[in-house]
Amino acid sequence: MDIVYVNGPVQNGDFSFAECPGKAVGIRIAEAMNRLLGLAPVPHLWNTVTLAGDVRHRGAADHDTVGREQREARALAAKYAPGLVPGSGLLTDTGPAVVSLALEMIQGLLADGTLAVREMAVRLCVRCGHMAGRGAAERCRSCGNGVTRGAHRALLVFDREEHRPVLERGDFHGAGARTPVHLLNVAHNVPRRLVLSRTR
Repeated sequence: MDIVYVNGPVQNGDFSFAECPGKAVGIRIAEAMNRLLGLAPVPHLWNTVTLAGDVRHRGAADHDTVGREQREARALAAKYAPGLVPGSGLLTDTGPAVVSLALEMIQGLLADGTLAVREMAVRLCVRCGHMAGRGAAERCRSCGNGVTRGAHRALLVFDREEHRPVLERGDFHGAGARTPVHLLNVAHNVPRRLVLSRTR
Protein backbone atom coordinates (compact mmCIF):
# COMPACT_ATOMS: atom_id res chain seq x y z
CA MET A 1 0.00 0.00 0.00
CA ASP A 2 1.33 3.44 -0.94
CA ILE A 3 1.25 6.19 1.68
CA VAL A 4 1.58 9.81 0.72
CA TYR A 5 2.54 12.32 3.39
CA VAL A 6 0.79 15.59 2.66
CA ASN A 7 1.19 18.61 4.88
CA GLY A 8 -2.13 20.29 5.57
CA PRO A 9 -2.85 23.96 6.24
CA VAL A 10 -0.42 25.39 8.78
CA GLN A 11 -0.28 28.56 10.81
CA ASN A 12 0.63 31.58 8.75
CA GLY A 13 1.96 33.83 11.50
CA ASP A 14 5.29 35.53 11.92
CA PHE A 15 7.77 32.74 11.26
CA SER A 16 10.13 31.65 8.52
CA PHE A 17 11.93 28.47 7.56
CA ALA A 18 15.32 30.09 8.11
CA GLU A 19 15.02 31.73 11.53
CA CYS A 20 11.80 30.52 13.18
CA PRO A 21 10.35 27.43 11.49
CA GLY A 22 7.57 26.70 13.99
CA LYS A 23 4.94 24.25 12.77
CA ALA A 24 6.04 24.82 9.18
CA VAL A 25 8.81 22.29 9.70
CA GLY A 26 6.06 19.71 9.06
CA ILE A 27 6.07 20.77 5.43
CA ARG A 28 9.71 19.73 5.05
CA ILE A 29 9.15 16.49 6.96
CA ALA A 30 6.27 15.61 4.62
CA GLU A 31 8.46 16.43 1.64
CA ALA A 32 11.26 14.18 2.93
CA MET A 33 8.86 11.30 3.67
CA ASN A 34 7.48 11.44 0.15
CA ARG A 35 11.01 11.37 -1.22
CA LEU A 36 11.88 8.27 0.86
CA LEU A 37 8.80 6.53 -0.52
CA GLY A 38 9.81 7.40 -4.06
CA LEU A 39 6.69 9.51 -4.51
CA ALA A 40 6.41 12.80 -6.32
CA PRO A 41 6.58 15.93 -4.20
CA VAL A 42 3.37 17.81 -3.52
CA PRO A 43 2.87 21.58 -3.36
CA HIS A 44 3.16 23.25 0.01
CA LEU A 45 -0.33 24.15 1.17
CA TRP A 46 -0.85 27.30 3.22
CA ASN A 47 -4.00 28.50 4.96
CA THR A 48 -4.38 32.21 4.16
CA VAL A 49 -8.15 32.80 4.31
CA THR A 50 -8.21 34.51 7.69
CA LEU A 51 -9.81 37.58 9.17
CA ALA A 52 -6.36 38.72 10.31
CA GLY A 53 -5.23 38.60 6.69
CA ASP A 54 -8.24 40.65 5.60
CA VAL A 55 -7.56 43.30 8.23
CA ARG A 56 -3.83 43.36 7.40
CA HIS A 57 -4.62 43.83 3.70
CA ARG A 58 -7.16 46.61 4.25
CA GLY A 59 -4.72 48.45 6.49
CA ALA A 60 -1.84 48.32 4.02
CA ALA A 61 -0.91 51.58 2.28
CA ASP A 62 -0.91 49.87 -1.14
CA HIS A 63 -4.21 47.97 -0.76
CA ASP A 64 -5.61 49.74 -3.85
CA THR A 65 -2.81 48.54 -6.12
CA VAL A 66 -1.87 45.16 -4.62
CA GLY A 67 -4.58 42.48 -4.45
CA ARG A 68 -5.15 40.26 -1.44
CA GLU A 69 -3.95 37.06 -3.16
CA GLN A 70 -0.86 38.83 -4.50
CA ARG A 71 -0.06 40.12 -1.00
CA GLU A 72 -0.38 36.62 0.48
CA ALA A 73 1.77 35.12 -2.30
CA ARG A 74 4.53 37.63 -1.56
CA ALA A 75 4.34 36.96 2.18
CA LEU A 76 4.60 33.20 1.64
CA ALA A 77 7.54 33.46 -0.76
CA ALA A 78 9.35 35.64 1.79
CA LYS A 79 9.20 32.82 4.35
CA TYR A 80 11.53 30.69 2.22
CA ALA A 81 15.22 31.40 1.90
CA PRO A 82 16.30 32.06 -1.72
CA GLY A 83 16.19 28.83 -3.71
CA LEU A 84 14.20 26.86 -1.14
CA VAL A 85 10.72 27.29 -2.63
CA PRO A 86 9.53 23.77 -3.57
CA GLY A 87 9.65 22.85 -7.23
CA SER A 88 6.08 21.59 -7.01
CA GLY A 89 4.94 25.07 -6.05
CA LEU A 90 2.95 26.80 -3.34
CA LEU A 91 -0.81 26.56 -2.88
CA THR A 92 -3.21 28.52 -0.71
CA ASP A 93 -6.82 27.79 0.13
CA THR A 94 -7.86 30.27 -2.58
CA GLY A 95 -6.19 28.18 -5.30
CA PRO A 96 -8.59 26.59 -7.84
CA ALA A 97 -7.39 23.04 -7.08
CA VAL A 98 -7.88 23.50 -3.33
CA VAL A 99 -11.28 25.16 -3.75
CA SER A 100 -12.41 22.37 -6.06
CA LEU A 101 -11.34 19.68 -3.58
CA ALA A 102 -13.03 21.47 -0.68
CA LEU A 103 -16.31 21.77 -2.61
CA GLU A 104 -16.14 18.11 -3.57
CA MET A 105 -15.65 17.10 0.07
CA ILE A 106 -18.46 19.39 1.28
CA GLN A 107 -20.86 18.08 -1.36
CA GLY A 108 -20.10 14.51 -0.28
CA LEU A 109 -20.68 15.34 3.39
CA LEU A 110 -23.93 17.14 2.54
CA ALA A 111 -25.10 14.15 0.53
CA ASP A 112 -24.50 11.66 3.36
CA GLY A 113 -26.07 13.95 5.97
CA THR A 114 -22.91 14.69 7.95
CA LEU A 115 -23.22 18.40 7.15
CA ALA A 116 -26.33 20.49 6.55
CA VAL A 117 -27.32 23.99 5.49
CA ARG A 118 -29.60 25.63 8.05
CA GLU A 119 -31.19 29.07 8.37
CA MET A 120 -29.84 30.72 11.50
CA ALA A 121 -30.10 34.01 13.36
CA VAL A 122 -26.78 35.88 13.36
CA ARG A 123 -25.38 39.32 14.19
CA LEU A 124 -23.86 41.44 11.42
CA CYS A 125 -21.70 44.53 11.79
CA VAL A 126 -23.71 47.55 10.60
CA ARG A 127 -20.55 49.14 9.16
CA CYS A 128 -18.81 46.37 7.20
CA GLY A 129 -21.30 43.46 7.23
CA HIS A 130 -18.91 41.03 8.94
CA MET A 131 -20.72 38.25 10.78
CA ALA A 132 -20.06 38.92 14.43
CA GLY A 133 -21.56 35.63 15.61
CA ARG A 134 -24.87 34.29 16.86
CA GLY A 135 -24.95 36.24 20.10
CA ALA A 136 -24.27 39.84 20.97
CA ALA A 137 -20.69 40.90 20.24
CA GLU A 138 -18.89 43.78 21.95
CA ARG A 139 -16.97 44.92 18.88
CA CYS A 140 -16.62 43.76 15.29
CA ARG A 141 -13.39 41.81 14.89
CA SER A 142 -13.07 43.04 11.32
CA CYS A 143 -13.45 46.82 11.57
CA GLY A 144 -13.79 47.49 15.31
CA ASN A 145 -17.29 48.95 15.10
CA GLY A 146 -19.43 48.41 18.20
CA VAL A 147 -22.90 48.18 16.62
CA THR A 148 -24.41 45.02 15.13
CA ARG A 149 -27.84 44.14 13.73
CA GLY A 150 -29.85 40.94 13.66
CA ALA A 151 -30.18 38.96 10.42
CA HIS A 152 -30.85 35.47 9.12
CA ARG A 153 -28.35 33.56 6.99
CA ALA A 154 -28.20 30.08 5.48
CA LEU A 155 -25.06 28.55 7.01
CA LEU A 156 -23.15 25.30 6.63
CA VAL A 157 -23.28 23.48 9.96
CA PHE A 158 -22.25 20.26 11.66
CA ASP A 159 -24.61 18.98 14.35
CA ARG A 160 -22.73 16.57 16.56
CA GLU A 161 -24.49 13.89 18.53
CA GLU A 162 -25.28 14.62 22.15
CA HIS A 163 -22.43 13.73 24.53
CA ARG A 164 -20.12 13.00 21.58
CA PRO A 165 -17.02 15.17 21.13
CA VAL A 166 -15.92 16.45 17.76
CA LEU A 167 -12.72 14.41 18.07
CA GLU A 168 -11.91 11.15 19.80
CA ARG A 169 -8.60 9.36 20.36
CA GLY A 170 -9.34 6.98 17.50
CA ASP A 171 -9.46 9.91 15.07
CA PHE A 172 -5.69 10.41 15.40
CA HIS A 173 -3.24 8.21 13.53
CA GLY A 174 0.02 7.01 14.96
CA ALA A 175 0.30 3.86 17.05
CA GLY A 176 2.01 4.63 20.34
CA ALA A 177 1.96 8.37 19.72
CA ARG A 178 1.29 10.67 22.64
CA THR A 179 -2.41 11.52 22.99
CA PRO A 180 -3.06 15.14 21.86
CA VAL A 181 -4.80 16.03 25.11
CA HIS A 182 -5.14 19.74 24.33
CA LEU A 183 -7.07 19.00 21.12
CA LEU A 184 -9.34 16.49 22.86
CA ASN A 185 -10.06 19.00 25.63
CA VAL A 186 -11.04 21.61 23.07
CA ALA A 187 -13.25 19.07 21.30
CA HIS A 188 -15.10 18.32 24.54
CA ASN A 189 -15.96 21.99 25.06
CA VAL A 190 -17.72 23.03 21.87
CA PRO A 191 -21.41 23.67 21.16
CA ARG A 192 -23.49 20.87 19.64
CA ARG A 193 -23.98 22.91 16.49
CA LEU A 194 -20.76 24.02 14.82
CA VAL A 195 -21.05 26.78 12.21
CA LEU A 196 -18.58 26.05 9.43
CA SER A 197 -19.37 28.91 7.07
CA ARG A 198 -19.23 32.58 7.91
CA THR A 199 -17.92 35.80 6.49
CA ARG A 200 -14.21 36.15 7.10
